[in-house]
Amino acid sequence: MLKSASKVTINTGNVLNLIDIKKKAGQNVTEELSESIKLTLSEWGTQNGHHLQNGTSHSDNSQDSDYMVVSTSATNNEAVVNITRPHDDVHNKMAEEERKNLKIGVKIFINEDSTTALTECMENVFTALHTERIENVILAYNPDIITRGENRDENNAKSTFTKASPMSLGSNVGRVSSTEIEADNEADARKCEAILPGIKILWAVLEDYVKEGRVQQLGVADVGGGCLRKLHAWARVKPTIAQINLASCCVVPPSLHAFCKANDVQLLTHADPPDLLSLAAVKTLSDAGIGCNNLDWCARYQVHIKCRGVLALKGYVCKATLQNKNK
Repeated sequence: MLKSASKVTINTGNVLNLIDIKKKAGQNVTEELSESIKLTLSEWGTQNGHHLQNGTSHSDNSQDSDYMVVSTSATNNEAVVNITRPHDDVHNKMAEEERKNLKIGVKIFINEDSTTALTECMENVFTALHTERIENVILAYNPDIITRGENRDENNAKSTFTKASPMSLGSNVGRVSSTEIEADNEADARKCEAILPGIKILWAVLEDYVKEGRVQQLGVADVGGGCLRKLHAWARVKPTIAQINLASCCVVPPSLHAFCKANDVQLLTHADPPDLLSLAAVKTLSDAGIGCNNLDWCARYQVHIKCRGVLALKGYVCKATLQNKNK
């Protein structure tokens, strides 16, 4: 099946019920995603009798499994293989509680400003969770040009700010000059200039989901205060969540902290690497025998039980482009 496919969509299902994931509680995000993809491919291959090797699949039986669907895109005639874990319990977990008692949060990792890709990603998440609405969606947009220069920019940023905790910084915002609040460092300004046009393109797609009542809140990851301010001023649906990487959480830019405080934007930290789509996850696909050029996008979903704050389920839905062996 994979021999004729140019794209593959992988839904890991609820990774909280994977024994191998539980045994490795100290995994970082890249390791968790990679291991989840690896286990999903393993289960799928076993269930379907497919041995994955060098980008092709070799079937041990002539019957197709109920757990694999192959579809052909009507727009670009690309064969897409959709892979899911056959013993996933997402549907059962979602049914254990009334929907009103659940809170669904989704973070989307995407490196291209493709409205088609983002829409496809969102629809796959809705399908995976068997739901009609999502409480919040956070956009993590990292074009390749930014990823390549990330380490250099982070080093510049770390030399610009004095270390302070997010909590202590809050008490000092009032003593920060208006010039300091308005200004980002040079690295953040360059990054904003590069990514804001793409963020706006993708944001407009997410705004439509809010307008339709399918998403309640929107957030954005890894933008400086100046960039967040520009997005906030432009957007019809204002961002209510801003995420900053843990690597720089102790040096939160004053402009970002001040803007979030003044505009009721929740400032959160995360540990997701900017190159999540292009390193370990892709290597895992290749190691599993799927010739992979890149992950087009990936969405991480988390479902909490509101009254108890318990994480009920967590999973990933990703799409990858497969190598064309004829080229």
